[in-house]
Amino acid sequence: MRKMISRFDASIDFLKNVFGMRTLVIMVTVAVAISLVPSTIYASAYENDETGYQALIVDEADLLSSSEEADLLEEMEGITEYTNIAFVSVDENYSSTENLAMRLNEEYFGNESGIVFIIDMDNRYIWIDSMGGARKTITDDYGQTITDNVYSYASDEDYYKCASKAFAQIHSLFEGQWIAQPMKYISNAFLAVALALLINYFIVRMLSRASKASSKQIMGGIFTKVDVNNARANFTHQTKRYSPQSSGSSGSSRSGGGGGGGGGHSGGGHRF
Repeated sequence: MRKMISRFDASIDFLKNVFGMRTLVIMVTVAVAISLVPSTIYASAYENDETGYQALIVDEADLLSSSEEADLLEEMEGITEYTNIAFVSVDENYSSTENLAMRLNEEYFGNESGIVFIIDMDNRYIWIDSMGGARKTITDDYGQTITDNVYSYASDEDYYKCASKAFAQIHSLFEGQWIAQPMKYISNAFLAVALALLINYFIVRMLSRASKASSKQIMGGIFTKVDVNNARANFTHQTKRYSPQSSGSSGSSRSGGGGGGGGGHSGGGHRF
């Protein structure tokens, strides 16, 4: 034990002579601080050498295993041919998932084309935000459609499949392919049924309405014999004369946007 202590003291003296006491204290402090940092690494990244676009995974809520993170990053690589892309998970209390996705998109990718898919565990919300050139492909409608298609995986706590399916559909849209839009078709079907019922209602009303007599029939039914004796007309008074005036129309303009469509962003989301 004494030998170990003497060796330690000798090492300290050597370090003091080489670095100085002040530098040694700083080195020890940094080493202790590093040892206190959790070993989990939350960020993974890939950069496309040809386009310069990046794929990022920032799994702060620790939803993915290391193997799932590696697989997801590989699936995201194809999207970097067209735009920057990021997967983000959070479990802190944010007031708006949409605003958070927009802010992170700008922080990660600046003014470049970028997409952020975020899973907000605190608000139980998933959101897709696109900006720059990516907005031409991932519009509000498609952002809403994709999150509609994948939110059930998040509800089942299969967060890897939720993100994987979302990125697969994003990739398909950039390659000009078609993606399923069941909610849109269901909405269109309900709208078509409602419109058909409305048209049938007006048709039935028109057919069931009693036919009106013609002008000739009305005139023929009027008793036309009138005897007027000592006819005289007396002017008594004049009522106020009505003079129509032209009236102007006023309208209101509505500004602002919703669903991430304003301010250079598009997107959509869904609770899970």
